[in-house]
Amino acid sequence: MAINNIMQRKAIPELLNKKYYIPEYQRGYRWEDKQVLNLLDDLDTFFSGDTKGQFYCLQPIVVKEVTIDNEKWLEVIDGQQRLTTILILMKVFDQLNAPKFGLPKTHSYTIRYATRPSIQNIFDTISITSEPSTNKAVIDESKNQWPGMIDSLYIYNAAKTILNWFMDEQPRIFRYGQYFYNTVNSGDKSVQVVWYETNEDKDPHDIFNRMNSLKVGLSCSELIRSIFLSSCTKFNLGTFDGLSDSLKLEVEKERFQQKQSSINEKWDEIEQQMRDESFQSFLTSRNIKSRNAIDLLFDLVSGKYASNKPFNSNLNKEDELYTYLYIKNMVDVDGDAWTTWLSILNVYEKLLFWYHDRDLYHRIGFLNTIAATGHEDDAVYTLLAERKGKIALRNKVVSMIKEAMILPENKETHQPIEKLSQLSYDNNIHYNYIKRLLILYNVETSRIQTSSEFFDFDKFRYTADKKHKIWTLEHIHAQNSDCLPETNKDSWYEWIVFNRDSLKKLVLGDPNLEKQRISLVDQLERDSAVNNEKQEPYCKSIKYTFENIKELFDDVANFYAQLDAKADKAKPMHQLSNMALLDLGQNAMVGKSPFEVKRQIISNQIADNKYYPICTQKVFLKLYDKDSMQIHSWSQRDRELYLEDMKQKLTEYLPNNSFIQ
Repeated sequence: MAINNIMQRKAIPELLNKKYYIPEYQRGYRWEDKQVLNLLDDLDTFFSGDTKGQFYCLQPIVVKEVTIDNEKWLEVIDGQQRLTTILILMKVFDQLNAPKFGLPKTHSYTIRYATRPSIQNIFDTISITSEPSTNKAVIDESKNQWPGMIDSLYIYNAAKTILNWFMDEQPRIFRYGQYFYNTVNSGDKSVQVVWYETNEDKDPHDIFNRMNSLKVGLSCSELIRSIFLSSCTKFNLGTFDGLSDSLKLEVEKERFQQKQSSINEKWDEIEQQMRDESFQSFLTSRNIKSRNAIDLLFDLVSGKYASNKPFNSNLNKEDELYTYLYIKNMVDVDGDAWTTWLSILNVYEKLLFWYHDRDLYHRIGFLNTIAATGHEDDAVYTLLAERKGKIALRNKVVSMIKEAMILPENKETHQPIEKLSQLSYDNNIHYNYIKRLLILYNVETSRIQTSSEFFDFDKFRYTADKKHKIWTLEHIHAQNSDCLPETNKDSWYEWIVFNRDSLKKLVLGDPNLEKQRISLVDQLERDSAVNNEKQEPYCKSIKYTFENIKELFDDVANFYAQLDAKADKAKPMHQLSNMALLDLGQNAMVGKSPFEVKRQIISNQIADNKYYPICTQKVFLKLYDKDSMQIHSWSQRDRELYLEDMKQKLTEYLPNNSFIQ
């Protein structure tokens, strides 16, 4: 019966006092200064950071137990360059870390080279001495008994590089002394490797060739793949009643290959689907950094990033290999890798179904979009645990949204407020609730309009270059100078330019309004004009005060209020009916401008395919009041129609009386 391969994490102390055999097919030690310094710098950055309890994981060490001269050795199939560098590092560091004038505490293991047996003891000759002329610590090269061998040159050069690096900043010695030899369970920082000990009944050289082409990485999915596609994988291959031994072996081999071929083919299909950025953004609001997109599927199965995942005392979710260990445990419990694979496949098919179902896509996507940091996968994990049909699942999702949309508490009564009209932009708790409400409103508008495209969570979340967008609440019509910054004159200038350019484009039939418009444009041009002597706009000069910009703001706001008799200037500006979502990436002062300024800027950007949520588009394209000929203001009627549409879209999630004014 085949023995399972061993894959686990080992800290530096667990590598010690072992015998490592470097076979003839391995090249000699060839790490240059750059590679050695990269390792040292990475470790020092880790030791210096605020990462208590975490570990720095080196690339895998792949070994196979062999017998040489009646002794047990570990033949190194992959990782000999790292093993050699670690040994050199220990030889130098132990001497530097020794008590003053005392003997160093030694940490070591044996490395034996098949083609270079004479240098087996070279590591014991690495010693530090003082240069007579400068008293500088140097590696004593007189101890090198193999100066003509290229391997010894690289080994001694690495030792010199390590010593110089420590001596450049001696606090590094203390940091290494504090963490380098910590164990896996030390409760503090440690240095670890992925230890892969193979028991495959194959020539290690063949395994090396395969490793060299595929390279075991630190990605959990790559480790998981080996669980299903190893020659040691355990499958339930059914019964072989009535078959001869030779035919049984043939059928067994065929069934084994069929299962692995099926997994391999499906794996590639899943990886391709999981690379779809739209699919990723629907499933989670986390940044996906793994080079293998299928890692996201396994993380969802394991609940690694789900805060509501039941605690498993045998696994630590902080472990970088948690997801791999979780799937491995599933296989161990099932006793059949095919059963485990079908369970994973079932999860994938569910996610794919949700993604293509209009109702589930929008509702689940919304829950993922509003998830707090550390809870990004909670909704999907909860829904995957449901064992009911589509209707029950739909009801569960709706109830989760209702729970997320419970109105915030009244400070005085500590009871939820009853009406949306009680929400105010200038209350931080209310601000966050209004933003969540408007996200839901935009998502629901897309869901209900069955002839339109699905809401694009990827475009909502990321810019074209994959930077996170930050969505903010902005006043649809800014009619109060209180929203202006009191000291930021760059922002004043920005506001003046936006409003100047917007007013220039207006064409008005009323002579009185036209006269006011020209007068305002003249004032805005004077305030934004550059003084040739000081090379700065007048509004940025010392003479120009906050009172000046406030007066100008009020004049512009009053002008726009006159454009539409229905415009209600007295209406509170901080209420929901005057709020829309805008990306913070937009110019900040756009949000401080009257409606007409925003309408012109945003309409042009929508025409240029700049992304805006659907309801923000409808606001600034004036699509809520299609009968009105007045496009320059956000009137009381616009507000009422806006809220009425919101009520129609969101009644399923909010109490009926919450929309009563």
